[in-house]
Amino acid sequence: MSFYRLFHFPVNVAIFIALVINPPMAEARLFGSKEKKPRAATMTPRSPGALFRAFQKPNYDLPYSDWEFPRKEVKAGGFFLGNPKPSNEMMQFISVIRTRAEHIARFKLTYKFGGDHPSEGGMDCSGTMQFMLSDIGFDDMPRTSYQQYDWLKKNRTLNHSKSIPEKMGGRKGIKPGDLIFWGGTYDSGHKVSHVMIYLGQSGDGKHYMFGARGKKKKGLFGSGVDIFELSSGYQKSLVGYGTLPGVS
Repeated sequence: MSFYRLFHFPVNVAIFIALVINPPMAEARLFGSKEKKPRAATMTPRSPGALFRAFQKPNYDLPYSDWEFPRKEVKAGGFFLGNPKPSNEMMQFISVIRTRAEHIARFKLTYKFGGDHPSEGGMDCSGTMQFMLSDIGFDDMPRTSYQQYDWLKKNRTLNHSKSIPEKMGGRKGIKPGDLIFWGGTYDSGHKVSHVMIYLGQSGDGKHYMFGARGKKKKGLFGSGVDIFELSSGYQKSLVGYGTLPGVS
């Protein structure tokens, strides 16, 4: 069971479009839904079918596997500079990444350096981004966080910043689907060493992101590859954030 929650998506500085998605149970209290009390555990005998399923390999297929974002030629102006409102494709893209983020979070994966598929028991930050996005129109997405940063930089969709804005939108604002980059999380030998994807802002103003963090970091589902709250304001290790090439 999951609860519906309301995200606000900015069209411009003054106008917001509400998007309703299926939130995880762990987030129910964050958005005002009443959380049901868990029932007392009962002992029930396992059927032969249940025993058989226990030995089946887990299914790591993602929702919307038959959908692909119709990418467009990259323009320096970007999404909020040239268009008065988001396209239907953009709205669908936001719904897809949020649904996929929750789906992957339910795999209960840990952070695993070098991992790029759930079958390995865990994934690292850039491997998670590639697993989440590569089959919905971004098969040219590079593997490492620095390469992904450079990918956006070369396509002129990157906004260098040391601060996460209080609100979504604006001329150089952050929007759902943007990749966020940090440096210095480990000695990678590059300017960038960590990446997450921005999911949006809730009705109470909290920002959320998705991805893989360190083994000691746990998200809303209690996993290392999960949905996490994102603090706004200055962040010393933040390098910047930007739109995936071809998204508008």
